Amino acid sequence: MKSNDKKPQSLLDKKLADPAFRKRFETGYAAFELEVQILKALEKKKWTYQNLAKASGTSKSNISRDLSKGAIRKASLERINRIVQALGYGFIPLLVPLNREHQLLGRLQKWGYLSK
Repeated sequence: MKSNDKKPQSLLDKKLADPAFRKRFETGYAAFELEVQILKALEKKKWTYQNLAKASGTSKSNISRDLSKGAIRKASLERINRIVQALGYGFIPLLVPLNREHQLLGRLQKWGYLSK
């Protein structure tokens, strides 16, 4: 009997083979990851959107809008920075060469800075 050492492809792997899907996925992933990080920090502090709004000098509706369905992409860098600082973190936007992006993201995940 022949053994198949090849891992079965996940649905995501199959979809990522399509260049158009991959581009949409990768474009939205950074915003998704930022949103996840903010939500985790909010949970860690045991804060509500109202607490975060007050601490960052904005309205609860702005926080709610920014942290749902990828809308963080439309928030200004200034507002993102205020939100992150209110949670006790720093916001460091980086320019990364596209050919090294996956390598850097992998390291950040390994070090615990990004979700897996």
